[in-house]
Amino acid sequence: MGNLYLIDGSGIAYRAFFALGDWMSTSSGLPTNAIYGVTRMLLKLLKEYVRNGEDSVIFVMDKKTTTYRNELLETYKAQRPKTPENYIEQIPYIYKLIESLGVKLVVMDNYEADDVIATIVKKKKEKYDNVYIITSDKDMMQLVKDNVYILRPEKGITEIVKYDAKEVENKMGVPPEKIVDLLALMGDSADNIPGVKGVGIKTAQQLLKEYTSIEDVFRNIDKIKGSLQKKLKEGEDFAYLSKKLVQLMTDAPIEQIYNDEEIVYKGFMNELKDLLKELEFSSILKELDITDTSTKKEEIKSKKKMDYSYKGKYNQYTSENYKELFEIIEKNEIVSFDLETSSLDPYQADLVGIALSVKPFEGYFLYLYKDPKRWEITSELIHILNKKKIIGQNLKYDISVLKVNGLELKSVFFDSMIAAYLLNPDSRRFNMDDLAKEYLNYRTTKYKEVMGKDIKLLTLGDIDKQKVVEYAGEDADIAYRLFEVLKPKLEEFKLSELLSKIEIPTINVLSEMEMNGVFFDLEELKTLEGEYNIKLDSLMLEMKNISGYEFNPNSPKQVGELLFEQLGLKGKRKTKSGSYSTDADSLEALRDEHPIVEKLLEYRKYQKLLSTYILAIPKLVNKKTGRVHTSFNQTGTATGRLSSSDPNLQNLPIREEEGERIRRTVKAQKSEYVLLSADYSQIELRVLAHLAKDETLIKAFKNNEDVHALTAAAIFGVKLEEVNYNMRRAGKVVNFSLVYGSSPYGLAKNLSISVEDAKHFMERYFETYKNVQKFQDECLKNAQKEGYVETIFGRKRFIKSIKTGKSELKRITINTPIQGSAADIMKLAMIKLYQELPKQAKLILQVHDEVVVELPESLEEKVKTIVKDSMENVVSLDVPLKVDINVGRRWQK
Repeated sequence: MGNLYLIDGSGIAYRAFFALGDWMSTSSGLPTNAIYGVTRMLLKLLKEYVRNGEDSVIFVMDKKTTTYRNELLETYKAQRPKTPENYIEQIPYIYKLIESLGVKLVVMDNYEADDVIATIVKKKKEKYDNVYIITSDKDMMQLVKDNVYILRPEKGITEIVKYDAKEVENKMGVPPEKIVDLLALMGDSADNIPGVKGVGIKTAQQLLKEYTSIEDVFRNIDKIKGSLQKKLKEGEDFAYLSKKLVQLMTDAPIEQIYNDEEIVYKGFMNELKDLLKELEFSSILKELDITDTSTKKEEIKSKKKMDYSYKGKYNQYTSENYKELFEIIEKNEIVSFDLETSSLDPYQADLVGIALSVKPFEGYFLYLYKDPKRWEITSELIHILNKKKIIGQNLKYDISVLKVNGLELKSVFFDSMIAAYLLNPDSRRFNMDDLAKEYLNYRTTKYKEVMGKDIKLLTLGDIDKQKVVEYAGEDADIAYRLFEVLKPKLEEFKLSELLSKIEIPTINVLSEMEMNGVFFDLEELKTLEGEYNIKLDSLMLEMKNISGYEFNPNSPKQVGELLFEQLGLKGKRKTKSGSYSTDADSLEALRDEHPIVEKLLEYRKYQKLLSTYILAIPKLVNKKTGRVHTSFNQTGTATGRLSSSDPNLQNLPIREEEGERIRRTVKAQKSEYVLLSADYSQIELRVLAHLAKDETLIKAFKNNEDVHALTAAAIFGVKLEEVNYNMRRAGKVVNFSLVYGSSPYGLAKNLSISVEDAKHFMERYFETYKNVQKFQDECLKNAQKEGYVETIFGRKRFIKSIKTGKSELKRITINTPIQGSAADIMKLAMIKLYQELPKQAKLILQVHDEVVVELPESLEEKVKTIVKDSMENVVSLDVPLKVDINVGRRWQK
């Protein structure tokens, strides 16, 4: 009879209320965060799990009422804070929404939602193929058995994890049938269930491994030794009481609400469109494409969408018959292209073959491994492809391999990895396997499946040809399918121009930079290694003298024992294991509590610089070039900024002396060459001035005034000429903190001042720059209305995809248009430089707002002019862009 989905509605709604920002509201002031979260969760469930006309769905909500549990224990759930008014206000709309989505809503007097669900499970589970309970409440895990499963929202509202009996045991340490006993022993602070005082989850798990239930525990109480026996004896009554409280009821009168036909899901109701409009959920209206809900079913039937989930057919070609393949390619405008090679390092990679596709479900593999004509044939193909529109997945790698071998792919049209990134920049999964699963419902053949046990010993060229043909042909085919699915989505969200004008041209720039590489002074790094080891030894000795014993500062456990047990400091945050955290933020909060904390922080700083850069960089030097070829990642940050790895030069603390010394180990490789560093000055503040249309900021930048001093004068209430060094420093912190949407608490922390003083500074700031506050408010309002924020160039960040707290979400919403616009400007500048620089001058690095060029010293003045003109005039804003340039043998600011 299909599947039954039982939704713990109150739990889901309450979770949504706190997971999403409380700034979400309609233009009339109705709060909508809980409603929005419930909508998103339900739409995901209905889309990915529920089959129209086959499966049944019930959404169960609590009703504020007294149950038998309150009679058993007066304090049951009493410690919970009063339900927020902003949440209560949304409940009627949640009810309307559930019904307009076509889902059966159930609210019963004198029964909690958990008990209603438990009753339905007990009495009706045999009627269904499977029963799925959608809840984040661990109490419900006691119901998992046979065909009953939990679908648990984790990491927000819309990421759902399935729990069967095995997963419940993995999560809780006991099987489902012992969940009640586990909670009875350990208690549950969320519901004020007492449990046995002094018995935590680990002790409870251990007891239930030895005994079948709490009854069995107390029957064998004399076998339990030491203090645990005493705790159990003293807490026996509470254990039995807790078990009664935790045990779900299965006698709710569900006959009043349960009707087989009523609960079968049959699609949206006609009123859904008007309700979504009233709630101003425009992004959801767009996604659902609701134009006339009365004819929605007919529209869906008439739209024949291609099923991309089945396998294609893949043919092999060789150097004997490759001309036949090239004839096929010649006849098509759009070609999917993918190189298969023997290594991920473009300088080491040998060609195994070339995969091509010109339409979905078909692919070709030109097998060329160790063929003496392989690069000659490839050159012939590239000549053809440069007249076509090339599509693929992560084409930067293919472009780099071709460049190493003297070939250039000039006509890249579409990259599925980057397209998927633009559609969901907060995801971190853009590999082909994940994209195929998400967008095509297709399971790709994995590389390790093809290679088998010899994955570390062999390359694709060493295994059965037919396996390679199937694997490689699928790659090109899937890239083509992704192109067909993702391209319309980009057009829908107006992201096509961003892809074609900024992201696609950036691929070639990054490939060129990676190929150019960076030259490091290895002797200077060796010198730094010696100095850092001496410094670390010295810090170790100082910490031993302070603590009175030797410990390992790299061990969280030993550091925790020292700080929280030996020294008695009070930790600020606990880890999942229940111990106090000793991470950087936690130690920073303890800096003034004891002198050893300062030493620990200093030790970790030197240790990280040593391991991440000083020791790592020499190992990354390419034997062929003598340079380090860092990898630039276009999809590594949600704002559009680039990231780098091996080594990660984005995280180098360049403003500190130690970071500056590592930075200066980057030098020009040839004696007659120099490095030119070009850094955008205050670009994010300039972007803010443009976006906010703030007259004071615009005037300051146009007149080349000191914006930090101007802000300092405003917040301290002094004349501009009276601003001293410390005031200006505070003004700078305020400027950049508020660009990032900082709260008074965050600003107070950054400036080491009281929250009241921080509030005062913020008030003065917004009085001076009046339009900045207005701009921030508009960002929040538009995000709620549209479901995303965007940059000057249309780059979007979709709020529903961000899994974080409400204050962080607010910060992201305010900052993304600024930081993202600055990132777009930098990419445009890099594209311009790539086109304008003379061949001898090479782009080698990009770090945040800075680019580095390696060039002959004789071209210094010419390149300075090109760089300054290109970067300062790449876009036209309401304020001028300014670039600071430094030139020297080494990388310097």
